[in-house]
Amino acid sequence: MSIDFPITHNRCIETEPQPAAQMNVAESYDGTNVVFRALRLATWGPTLLNLGYYPFAGGLSFLNVMSNMELAQQRLVRKSIELLQVSPEDRVLDVACGRGKSSFMVQALHPRTTVIGIDLLDRNVQVARTLFDQVGGLSYRVGNAMDLDFQDASFDRVMCLEAAFHFPDRQRFLREAARVLRPGGRLVVVDFAWNSDAERIHRDDPETRIVREIWQWSDFSSIPEYERIGRAAGFRLISSHDWSQQVTRPIQTLFEQLSALGGTSWGRRVLAWINPLYRSFSIEDWDQLAHAVRGHEHVRCLSKYMAFVFEKR
Repeated sequence: MSIDFPITHNRCIETEPQPAAQMNVAESYDGTNVVFRALRLATWGPTLLNLGYYPFAGGLSFLNVMSNMELAQQRLVRKSIELLQVSPEDRVLDVACGRGKSSFMVQALHPRTTVIGIDLLDRNVQVARTLFDQVGGLSYRVGNAMDLDFQDASFDRVMCLEAAFHFPDRQRFLREAARVLRPGGRLVVVDFAWNSDAERIHRDDPETRIVREIWQWSDFSSIPEYERIGRAAGFRLISSHDWSQQVTRPIQTLFEQLSALGGTSWGRRVLAWINPLYRSFSIEDWDQLAHAVRGHEHVRCLSKYMAFVFEKR
């Protein structure tokens, strides 16, 4: 299903990023974003908007070209759900559920649960309701991660998959997640994080600013900071998992290969032969994508793709 976003194909990706309060999250996932436009030409999305969990890492990353990106996205959701350790009859909250498939997958894998997906964007909620709301035990509503509209201790599990980097105040989100969880309840947050507190100094590097503008985020938390703010919110960190080798490194390799091919006339002919939809990309698009790829590699070296598992004390 198409989403009625305004399309502006030539948005400059070098613009100074907006302050957190003015971030337009929708622009991360629409036609104004050259990275998103490249992704949607493949099998990425449209109902899942995560980067995917890929079977091959390191020198074998090129084999991911043969894999289906949508299946990789589903694999990432399943890995996250495994960390939740959902039990029958649990009430599960999926925060920033996007277009709803992650919530649907929780309910499909655990049919006796009650699952509520919330998202800040009404357009996402409307798509989720159209595609998945006919399933018993599953519902969607518009909601703000900073101010969860639920009673205290009303959920057994809370999940936030690859969305918290958009949040203007992750500490406030964690406090809200702790409030709506029962004692002993579990929170799984899958997010990007600076390697250490010291890496935050690179937040305003020119390369980082490119990535911040593309994905509409103001700052990451660091890995140690996540543990600190989780503890302050009332959680105990059970475990943390570095999925960088299966997520950000493989997809970065894929984009580097795509950009290299798009940068030459013969490479563009090869891409058009593999997927005729790439003919829609102009020379300017390929130049912007190459710029974005360099920025993403800069940020990837300073950060990790993490899954944090918290338990409410």
